[in-house]
Amino acid sequence: MNIRIGPLAAWLALALFLGVGSVWPEEGAPPFFPALGHSALFFGVFFLFFYILPHYFQLPMQIFWGMLLGLLAGWGLTAMDQMALVTDYFGIFGTLFIQLLTMVILPLIIASIISGVANIGDVKRLGGLGAKTLGYYCCTTAVAVFIGLLCVNVIRPGAGQEDLEDRVAAMEEAEEEREATLGSQIQDNVLPQIVPHINIGAIPIIPIIFASILLGAVMAAVGKETEPALRFFQAIDKAIVQLVLWIMRLAPIGVFALMGGVVATMGLEYIPMLGLYVATVILALTLHFAVLVFVVVPTLGGTSPKVFLRGMAPAIQLAFSSSSSSATLPVTMDCATRRVGASKRISSFMLPLGATINMDGTALYQAVAVLFIAQVYGIGLTLPEQFLVFLTAVMVSIGTAGIPGASVGLMSIVLASVGLPIAGVGIVLGVDRFLDMCRTVVNINGDATGSVLLSRLEGEMGEPENY
Repeated sequence: MNIRIGPLAAWLALALFLGVGSVWPEEGAPPFFPALGHSALFFGVFFLFFYILPHYFQLPMQIFWGMLLGLLAGWGLTAMDQMALVTDYFGIFGTLFIQLLTMVILPLIIASIISGVANIGDVKRLGGLGAKTLGYYCCTTAVAVFIGLLCVNVIRPGAGQEDLEDRVAAMEEAEEEREATLGSQIQDNVLPQIVPHINIGAIPIIPIIFASILLGAVMAAVGKETEPALRFFQAIDKAIVQLVLWIMRLAPIGVFALMGGVVATMGLEYIPMLGLYVATVILALTLHFAVLVFVVVPTLGGTSPKVFLRGMAPAIQLAFSSSSSSATLPVTMDCATRRVGASKRISSFMLPLGATINMDGTALYQAVAVLFIAQVYGIGLTLPEQFLVFLTAVMVSIGTAGIPGASVGLMSIVLASVGLPIAGVGIVLGVDRFLDMCRTVVNINGDATGSVLLSRLEGEMGEPENY
C-alpha cells in the first residue's frame, strides 16, 4: 500500500484539531488522555476511509462499509455517552457531503434538462416516431411514480413510530438547549463560508425545470443557429457530472457520518424501519417491471415475455452490476435488436434518448424515498402535496444523469418541493447504492420495452437471432 506523507500529515493534523477540540473545557487545558483517545479515533477513521477501504474495495463496497460502520459508531458511541462526538464532530463530514451535493443541483438540473430536451430534436421534424416516443416515455414514467406512491402509502415503512418521533423531538429540544460545541459551530458557521450554502427550499425549482424544458425545446426547434449554445450546455453538463463523481468519492465517510447521526438520534429502531423501506422500493420496482414485461410486451408489443427476458438478460445483468444506464446502452441496443427483434432504426433513436431522459426506476425511487422521509419525520403530506411530489419526481428524472449516484443530489429538489428537510437525504443514503442497482434495471427495461412496442406499432418488428 503506497501511503504518501503529505495527506497523512494533513489527516493527522485534522484529527488532532478535532480530537483536542472535542474535549476542550470552557476554562483550563484539555484533559490529556481523552484528547489523545479522541484524536486517535478521528485519525483511525480518516486512515480507514481514505487509505484502507479505497485500496481494497470499489466505491459501492466502500459505501456499504460506511453504512455498516456508521450504524456501529452511532450505537456504540451513544451507549458510551458520546453522542456529541457522532452528531457534532463526525457530523461535519456528513454536512460537508450534503452541502457539496446541494451545490451542484441547480447547474446540473438546468444543463441536463436543456441538453436532454434539445438532443431530442424538433418534434415536428421527428414526425410520428418522435411524438410516440415522447408519449410512451411520459406515460411509463408517470405509471412508475404512481406505483411508487401507491406502495409507500399502503405499506407506510416510516410510519407507526410514535415513540420514536417523541424521542427524536426530545433529543432535538435538548440539542437546542445544549451549548454549541466546536463541531456544531464548524457545521453551522464555518462550512457555509467555504462551500456555497444553497437553500433549495427557497428556490422555485419547478418553474426552473419547466423553463429549462422550454428552452431546450426552442433550441431544438431553431436548429443550427443555437448549436453553439447547445454545445455550451452539453459541456457544462459533462463538467457537472464529473464534479458529482468527484464528490461521490466522499460518499463513504459521508454515509458513515450521516448514518451514525441517524442511529445516535433514532436508536436501533431505525434499522428494521430502513429494511422495510428497502423492501417497499424493491416491491414497487418489481411491480413496474412486471407491468411492462408481462402486460405491455405481450399485449402491445406482440412478444413473449420469455423471449424478451431471455434476450435482455445480458443488459439486465450489466445494468444491475454497473448501476449505469449510459454504460449499459451498447449492450441494451444489441439485446433489443439482435436478441429480441426490435427495429434497429427505432432502437437507435429510442434507446440513446431513453438513457438520457427516461428514468422510470429513478422517478419511482424518488417518490418512495421522499414519502418515507416524510413519514420518519412524522409529517403527513396531503393529496395536493403528493401530487407535487409526483410532478417533481417525473420532471427531475429527465435531468438525472445515467451514472451511479446521480439521483442522490436531485432528491433534495423533490424534498424541497414539499418543504421537507434536505438533511433527510441522510436517512436513506446508506442503502442508496444497492437500490441504484435495482432501479437501473427498471430504467433500461422501460427503454427496451418501448423499442419493442414501437417496432410492433410501426410494423418493423423482426425475429430474434438464434443464440
